[in-house]
Amino acid sequence: MANQLEVMKSVLNKLEDIKNTQQSLIEKVGQVQVDLFEIQSKELDEKLDKVHQAASDSFDVIVEAIEDFEIKKNAIEQGVK
Repeated sequence: MANQLEVMKSVLNKLEDIKNTQQSLIEKVGQVQVDLFEIQSKELDEKLDKVHQAASDSFDVIVEAIEDFEIKKNAIEQGVK
């Protein structure tokens, strides 16, 4: 059981890394979109909107997955104690 908890903690750490990466991607796309205001590139702006939306959707899924997995891990930990 202890090994299972260690694996679960490792998975949670990796999920947190993914969440942080998605957050960084969202921020960077937003910065590029602000930079584009002066250039007026409608095609690139539309594509960046799609990237931003996809990253936001992925971020939401990752957050939900982390919450659900933490609940599962905590339930197992409580059963061990």
